[in-house]
Amino acid sequence: MFDVLAVGAHPDDVEIFMGGTILHLKNLSYKVAVCDLTMGEAGTYGNAEIRKNELDKATEMLGIDKRVNLNLEDGNIRNERESRMKVIEIIRKLRPSVVFSFSSDLIRHPDHRYCGEIVKESCYLAGLEKIESESAPHRPYSFIEFPELIINKKPSFIVDITPFREKKIEIIRSYGSQVTKKGEDDKGTKTLIRSNSFWEILKSRSLQAGAMGGVRYGEPFNSTHVPNVSDPVKAFFRKIV
Repeated sequence: MFDVLAVGAHPDDVEIFMGGTILHLKNLSYKVAVCDLTMGEAGTYGNAEIRKNELDKATEMLGIDKRVNLNLEDGNIRNERESRMKVIEIIRKLRPSVVFSFSSDLIRHPDHRYCGEIVKESCYLAGLEKIESESAPHRPYSFIEFPELIINKKPSFIVDITPFREKKIEIIRSYGSQVTKKGEDDKGTKTLIRSNSFWEILKSRSLQAGAMGGVRYGEPFNSTHVPNVSDPVKAFFRKIV
């Protein structure tokens, strides 16, 4: 049984959008699993073998307890029964208390949007006894969404990742086929992620989320569930005003 399951559409998604939070969760001794829906084989740069090697390196640096890949088709993730059943099975097998994945109202990358839809629906469906799979039914307590690079709505909460931001960046740089190296000229790049602008946008995202929570760097999340705050004074304390 795992405390947390984080699901991304491609290798590097989870690291980019909630890598700091995962490092924070591991620092709190939670048992964390990551599931990638595809191998990222349709990406403009690299290939499945290169990305697998990068994934292994990033996974080791994250220090997570388990990582699985569902081998859906990159660039063609759709919210259909076969995909849902694969996600339902992994939820039932790992039995997480809380599941994180993309927001289902994203507009930039269709794989991200469908990933969010599939995971959100599967969190509920995994608890239905009459849906049969290899593992027993299990329904996580909560499903929590993370946005893409641009924060377009007020988050339900943010996680302070200030102590972990530098390591998060180092982990993302493990995906060398997908992102630029420090000081690398990005002239002629064909993708946003393999540009120096990506690092600026990612930093802006962390700063914006951090400012919302009164800390230096943060990661934003949304949930339909209301957080149970045990210390409201500490929760609303602002280090940065």
